[in-house]
Parts: sequence; structure tokens; C-alpha cells
Amino acid sequence: MRLSEERVAVVARLICNNLLDEELIDLEIEEDGLIHLVENLIIKDMLVEGEIDEEATAFLLKNNPKLEEGSTAWEVELERKKEELSIARGYVSY
Repeated sequence: MRLSEERVAVVARLICNNLLDEELIDLEIEEDGLIHLVENLIIKDMLVEGEIDEEATAFLLKNNPKLEEGSTAWEVELERKKEELSIARGYVSY
């Protein structure tokens, strides 16, 4: 994962605090419960992103062995494959 669990907790708390401060949500659960839900969503999203990255890398290594890892051509093909896998999974990447 790109973020540690501690950082995810901080980000989740900031998101929840901003939503509550701006009165964009009305809580029907405890605030800690909301924070926990947001943490889980962030972690789940990062795991899916990691899986897509791993699949795309494995695909390129297997199907384009002549591409040098880290080269511009590699990065272009990697992003193309990640986008293709994201669309196939219905995942919106940013």
C-alpha cells in the first residue's frame, strides 16, 4: 500500500471532520464508526489499485519482454494496460 495504516487513519479522520464541519452529512452512527467506514473504503480502494498495478506489470513482463522496465515506453504501456484493467473492473482511477 502507498499509505501506512496510520496515514490512512489520519486521512479518514480529516475527511470525516471536513464533512461534518461543512454539514454535508447527518450522522446516524457514531463518529468513530464513520471514520472506520471511511478507513476501510480507502484501504479497499488502495488494494484494488495495487492489484491492477501488479496485473499490468505482470502482463507487460510476460507479453512485452523487450520493453525495458522504467523506460518511457514501459511507462506508457503500463498506464495503458492499467487503464484497460481499470475499465474492465469498473474501477475509476485518478
